[in-house]
Amino acid sequence: MKRLILLGAFLALPAIAQDFSRSAAPENGFSYVLGDVQEHWQGGQISWYYNPTNQPAGLSTEDVVGLIKIATAKWEGMCNLQFNYQGLITSAAPMLDATWNTIDRINVIGWAVLTGSRADYDGYTQWWYDASGNMADADMVLNSARTWTQSNKQSLEALITHELGHVLGLQHSKTSESIMYVPYHTYSYQRTLRGDDAQACAALYGASSNAESNRLFNWAEQYPNLFAPAVAASATYAGYYYRYYPTTNSYVGTKDGIVWYIGPDGQLQNLGPMGNYLGTAYGAGF
Repeated sequence: MKRLILLGAFLALPAIAQDFSRSAAPENGFSYVLGDVQEHWQGGQISWYYNPTNQPAGLSTEDVVGLIKIATAKWEGMCNLQFNYQGLITSAAPMLDATWNTIDRINVIGWAVLTGSRADYDGYTQWWYDASGNMADADMVLNSARTWTQSNKQSLEALITHELGHVLGLQHSKTSESIMYVPYHTYSYQRTLRGDDAQACAALYGASSNAESNRLFNWAEQYPNLFAPAVAASATYAGYYYRYYPTTNSYVGTKDGIVWYIGPDGQLQNLGPMGNYLGTAYGAGF
């Protein structure tokens, strides 16, 4: 199924579409792909707006903004990056065909019917950067020709998660387990960042202090008898970094390099050092 693509980026001189890329060195065990000049946002700060114009009737603005925030939190949990929501905007729409001289430098996520060579895709992201690799603008279009409702809003979350990888500066990975890989995985798969995605983001912005915990939690969610529903949000409490799973009424967390678990019986259990599990999690692609 075709969907989700970024093609091209713009340089200051000349202001024409480029399609350069740089792969991770094969010997490091990853095959993520960065831009030719490792395009990135200075200071890891990405301000963004949401334009609800043409939003599908089956979704509310609150729904969509909430899904975007869930997706941004996943990337923020892996690397030193911050997506800053600036609010709603209708005076600026996401642009896909602007030149360097016509970009508005406002990062907008919004809706339009994708046409022509883009018609097969559920979403499309375009970015612009200067010759030093500093991002100037990034816009994401969600295809309003598709059917998006409450019943498939987790698929929209997955779409946005992939597209945000482009917004922060990643191209399509050569690692098949990555959510940035092409051919694309199912939307259910793409809701969870994998190890290659985490390493790619860290290559541009440095790893988050919680990256190891989030990679461990993502791996743990492959055991739905213990941790369900999957793709829970991470949170902090009393020094613990954790996720709660209402279906199984359980918690998994980390503190001071130790993994902790609370099951339905409410008992806090010390499961030992994180290092006892990370090798397995990484080996499984997380």
